[in-house]
Amino acid sequence: CYLCGSVSACQCYSCREEAGGPKIPMIYGRVDVSAPDQCPPEGRLPAAGPPSPAEHLREVFYRMGLNDKEIVALSGAHTLGRSRPERSGWGKPETKYTKNGPGAPGGQSWTSQWLKFDNSYFKDVKERRDEDLLVLPTDAVLFEDSSFKIYAEKYAEDQDTFFEDYAEAHAKLSNLGSKFDPPKGVSLD
Repeated sequence: CYLCGSVSACQCYSCREEAGGPKIPMIYGRVDVSAPDQCPPEGRLPAAGPPSPAEHLREVFYRMGLNDKEIVALSGAHTLGRSRPERSGWGKPETKYTKNGPGAPGGQSWTSQWLKFDNSYFKDVKERRDEDLLVLPTDAVLFEDSSFKIYAEKYAEDQDTFFEDYAEAHAKLSNLGSKFDPPKGVSLD
């Protein structure tokens, strides 16, 4: 996570909220695994630039029980963070938005305020006016594929709807395959 240093930014509930994002329903009591064979298989996240980005996103997320609305909503997580070409093969080594950090400077962000969770990702991908902002093939396809575009357009216009749909999709993705003790977990809301 870019805010707290957590290993998994996609699992960092509180930092997304601290960055201005929605409150994500959290279930406590997740049972830890004790051996590598109890972990989900690698390769659950999509590659950024396959020959058919829409088909690839669907292949990855449909097998986890997610739909087009959830795929687009979760893509909005790119409103936070940056890509580093030395790690991912994507993005510029540095831009006017990332040259001074925070943290280790560099990389290319999807949004100019890459530590603020809002709907600017959808606005920026739609507009594509700033060469210092990253647009991966899997980002661009959100406005090219007819089914994805319905949601991407809606989220570019309506941050509240994006937040609501994002929080629901994030919670669903985060809890996939998890075991809880007690079996339904504990919610503090």
